[in-house]
Amino acid sequence: MSKPYPPISVFVITLNEAEHLDEVLESVRGVEEIVIIDSGSTDATLEIAKKHGARIVHNDWPGYAKQKAFGIEQCTHNWVLNLDGDEVLPEGGLQMIRERIAEGDINGIWIHHDDIFMGHSLTKARHHKYRRVYRKDRSRMDTSVLVHEHIHVDEPTAYLPIYLKHYGYDSAHGYMDKLNKYSKLKAEQRMEQGRPCSLPRLLVIFPLMFLKFYLGRQMIWSGWRGFIKANIDAFHFFLTEAKLYEMHYRQKHQQDKSKNE
Repeated sequence: MSKPYPPISVFVITLNEAEHLDEVLESVRGVEEIVIIDSGSTDATLEIAKKHGARIVHNDWPGYAKQKAFGIEQCTHNWVLNLDGDEVLPEGGLQMIRERIAEGDINGIWIHHDDIFMGHSLTKARHHKYRRVYRKDRSRMDTSVLVHEHIHVDEPTAYLPIYLKHYGYDSAHGYMDKLNKYSKLKAEQRMEQGRPCSLPRLLVIFPLMFLKFYLGRQMIWSGWRGFIKANIDAFHFFLTEAKLYEMHYRQKHQQDKSKNE
């Protein structure tokens, strides 16, 4: 006799995610609970969520990590699957997750991102792994970070060959807008942590990160799209260093000005 499947809560944090949310929620059809954590959508996000039987909870935006920590708390089941409003679970993905957690020997599951860029997947690139499925009672969200939130999950964990279709990086313009915002948050976080600006790092970060993405992550196999995305990814790291330098530069000159007054 097969083991019963533990119930799963899917939670999604949203702010004007109408473009892809219908496909996202359709990809988890049949799941025991869908929770939408919304911070003030003005498009059709909430109507789409209601159509899929989701429970909607409003929470003013406190930051990425804190919003996801809040989302975990709203889930009524111990096993949770976290999706963003532009991430689609592939066909059969939910069943694979159900079967794996039913074995009862793990606390979390790693799955992949499959980034859509300029309308198509970067199919030959090496994809990031993320812990998007985990037990509430064996995990902790690091709420000290401003961006690129991290969930700590007790071992053992497992990997499944599931590739989330990720629309968030589709256009060069939209991707640059996101990375411009992320780089500011990362620089502010490092400033708060008292981490100094490194001029050697500022000098070498762009070429090193370009090589990491273009060759190490194998974006070279995605033609000119891969070349463009590798440059954008590398520039994100350069921009973070540049903004950190600017913050230190302005702070020093303000301090010098105060001393001279």
